Amino acid sequence: MADLVNYGNPERDIEQALIALKKGTQLIKYSRKGKPKFRAFRLSSDETSLIWLSHGQEKNLILSSVLRIIPGQRTAVFRRYLRPEKDYLSFSLLYNNGERSLDLICKDNVEAEVWLAGLKALIGKNHNRRTRSNISDMVSYIKMVVLLVQL
Repeated sequence: MADLVNYGNPERDIEQALIALKKGTQLIKYSRKGKPKFRAFRLSSDETSLIWLSHGQEKNLILSSVLRIIPGQRTAVFRRYLRPEKDYLSFSLLYNNGERSLDLICKDNVEAEVWLAGLKALIGKNHNRRTRSNISDMVSYIKMVVLLVQL
């Protein structure tokens, strides 16, 4: 995993982080069921999804669905198999309106910094791209829910 070299150019640091994320690495993935397992994670080439392999199948998390990143081991999923000595290497991506989390541990501090920097930049960019179509979709959804409740 490439080290972020801080020459006072944050944009370049983020570019380097995104290149490293696209190359991918093995992270420990915690799940709601079962024990934590190593999985190969990478960022999609279009920078919209986080991709990993699980039981031979490609899984993904669309980054625009992520509400926030939580550093450390603070989710219910992490609490099942706490590793306090790895807290500083851990983070969670909250999605599905905060109902689900993708909980990961990096191998070292450099890897954790790279993943957090890259993902924070992408998720922040996604949150700043709220458009009228997003609002329109939400209004349509609310109208549909109201109609269903009235039935």
